[in-house]
Amino acid sequence: MKKFLFLSLMLLGIAAMAQQNPPQPVDPNVRKGTLENGLTYYIRQNKLPENRADFYIAQKVGSMQEEDNQSGLAHFLEHMAFNGTKNFPGKNMLNYLQDNGIKFGTNINAYTSLDETVYFLTDVPTTNKNLVDSVLLVLHDWSCGILLEDEEIEKERGVIREEWRTGGGAQYRLWKKMLPVMYKDSKYANRLPIGSIDVINNFKPEEIRAYYKKWYRPDLQGIVVVGDFDIDKMEARVKELFSQIPAQENPATREYYPVPDNDAPIVSIATDPEATRTQLMVFYKHDPIPDEIKLSQAGLVLNYIKAAAASMINERFQEMIQKPDAPFTSAYAYDDDYFVAKTKDAWTVAGSSADNKIKDAVAAMIRETERVKRFGFTESEYERARTNILKQYENSFNNRDKERNSHYSQRYVNSFINNEPIPGIEYEYNMMNMIAPNIPVEAI
Repeated sequence: MKKFLFLSLMLLGIAAMAQQNPPQPVDPNVRKGTLENGLTYYIRQNKLPENRADFYIAQKVGSMQEEDNQSGLAHFLEHMAFNGTKNFPGKNMLNYLQDNGIKFGTNINAYTSLDETVYFLTDVPTTNKNLVDSVLLVLHDWSCGILLEDEEIEKERGVIREEWRTGGGAQYRLWKKMLPVMYKDSKYANRLPIGSIDVINNFKPEEIRAYYKKWYRPDLQGIVVVGDFDIDKMEARVKELFSQIPAQENPATREYYPVPDNDAPIVSIATDPEATRTQLMVFYKHDPIPDEIKLSQAGLVLNYIKAAAASMINERFQEMIQKPDAPFTSAYAYDDDYFVAKTKDAWTVAGSSADNKIKDAVAAMIRETERVKRFGFTESEYERARTNILKQYENSFNNRDKERNSHYSQRYVNSFINNEPIPGIEYEYNMMNMIAPNIPVEAI
């Protein structure tokens, strides 16, 4: 009862902290801003590697914005971004970039997920001003100037059909079986980005144009530029170029679709002849932390608590794996999104096992989680975990001038898509050294 009372008071204190304290600051080394049309940008000067920069445009749009008769259009649209834009018709974009050493598939690429679509050009030489200006113009065209010409659409249907023919691999086929069970009564159940082959074969060009116009708009877009350049000049160029894009009048509401809770356990079993190993996952679903708490100092406290809990249970799993009769070949736990959903989180325990030990492995994963739930952790376990977490922050702080562009660009894309704080390692390191010594094992 004392532990329960302590935890209740602690959680109330965290909520109060979020209300009383300002949000975590934005790292002063990144220029973050929002233009009048709603577009957000993140710009950071970084000299590793020298004379190189990464350029991203992230869209808060994915297959979840599709209706049933549009299934696959988000992914199809991503493909079409490389088949002609306002300032780079046909294959001019790819030809120009590749002539300048920026290779398609390596330095030029994109991905479409359920809730976002992200395009990027990496390792771009910054000593060539014309090339840098052209790369920014590519991002601009992806934002509002994809041509979507009839002939190119027809050609791309064949490319997508080939993706369908190959089935996307074993992992995709397993997901296709799992998601309708895991997300019963949620739109997440049937929104894998590759979509419906019937839609791919039969949609009219004006339908994908309407989808593009509806969802690719500045209030749902984020520009990320990280690299070796003059930050003032880069910010001025981004503002000048992207401010020209008009805000959309009466924009459609960008919804985040819920995932229902369940009283009885959900069990999803999927097999595929090309699967190379047996994977096991147990999800303990819970509501996400509200943004106002996540972005406050309380969010940093909760991140520490979750990291410590995961570290300690993972140490236990590692000890179990070392035993000759171990029930699984790997096991680990973490707290994050409920698989692919943005609107539900989960304490997730994942592992793999031999085919003849599946039952024992699942039982061990659940049993160890239940043991933690009932009895918590020991002081000695916690002391090791706390020391290791602080050491990780210290290493990051000491090596803060040795991070590559990709480290920052990925963080800023994640900040834009998931509304994650980006206070910078200096702030996090100092705060964590104040937080960690004052969080007792009971709180974890």
